[in-house]
Amino acid sequence: MASIFDERKALHMTLQGLLEQRAALRRQYVDQDKQLGLDIKELLARIRELDEREGARQNADVEASAAEEMPTEVLEHLRSRKTHTRHDYAGVAEQVEAILREASAPLTLMDLCSELKKRHGVEFASPYIGIQKALKHLPQVKVDKDGRKLIFSLNR
Repeated sequence: MASIFDERKALHMTLQGLLEQRAALRRQYVDQDKQLGLDIKELLARIRELDEREGARQNADVEASAAEEMPTEVLEHLRSRKTHTRHDYAGVAEQVEAILREASAPLTLMDLCSELKKRHGVEFASPYIGIQKALKHLPQVKVDKDGRKLIFSLNR
């Protein structure tokens, strides 16, 4: 029994050591990432400064070559978020009701959102949340689940 306890204690100590090592590596990674970010920021500021002196003719060439060299995950990180759009959920609810009335079969969340976008140009950052807010104005809409998919139909 004592050997099991000693082995368990040894494994626990090994686990603690590995967790501490992992935390140290994460801190090191975060510090290096922050430093690289600052270096990139300084370089971009210097490039802008030079471009202002020389003119904008070379600016397009530098940005194009820099965009080609950057990995896609870095470019995705640099892209800005969508601007927040305020929706008239009562109006969207009327549009949803019209779409569901015209549909011959119940629609999934993605089908409903694609129809809203195609017909009325309404696009939500989060389709689930946007449709749920619109459905507050439509008590006659029935929501079912088919596995993980939400199915919307009108109560008839």
